[in-house]
Amino acid sequence: MLALIDGDILVYRIGFTTEDVDETIACWRLKDMVDTILLTVGATSFKIFLTEENDPNALRRKIYPEYKANRQQPKPKHYQGLRSYLQTDFAADICTEIEADDALGMTQIPGVSIIVSIDKDLKQIPGDHYNFVTEEFDQVSIEEGLKYFYTQLLTGDSSDNVKGVWKVGPVKARALLQGLSEEQEMFNKVRATYGNDEEMLLNGRVLWIWKQANDDWRNHWNVLSKSSEDQRGE
Repeated sequence: MLALIDGDILVYRIGFTTEDVDETIACWRLKDMVDTILLTVGATSFKIFLTEENDPNALRRKIYPEYKANRQQPKPKHYQGLRSYLQTDFAADICTEIEADDALGMTQIPGVSIIVSIDKDLKQIPGDHYNFVTEEFDQVSIEEGLKYFYTQLLTGDSSDNVKGVWKVGPVKARALLQGLSEEQEMFNKVRATYGNDEEMLLNGRVLWIWKQANDDWRNHWNVLSKSSEDQRGE
């Protein structure tokens, strides 16, 4: 099994619990966490991904400059040291333009790999998942992944400073999507609820986790919206 590990989460998780120790101990604890994860998921190989820090070409901020602008919490004391350790000792890949989440989504192969993270956004990605904090395994189907994305489109994502549809929370979003299994149906329902194509397209491009190279959600929008219009005979 190939373990695909969200390095961003590891750095923050270990970083905020090692503020009272020196960097060497913090790195040792990070190594211990990685080793424990690999053992638990039965990994025969692994890849760790980190998002480029302050990337001037970050795609989501180009699309929506207010993306994650609400995050004011200081970085952990050993933030840089832990990132460097993952690069030098675990050959972590640095993701530019896209985020580590996208690299995880593009690399995931159901039945071959497992995504290791606690990031809820990754519920969009079909296949095996492991939450190393709750120590829970999960499998996400294609339908479940799509429904999670369209739910996010409706509700928005406050942690990333992305607004959804006014007064649509998780309960109403579930009700709107209930019984829908095809992506076109989900798209049509969400589009009708938005009533604003420009806003929906922007939010979709920011919220969508890539599953292949150049997987800008604008491409999906073009196909789905045309199909919707064809169905209406436009």
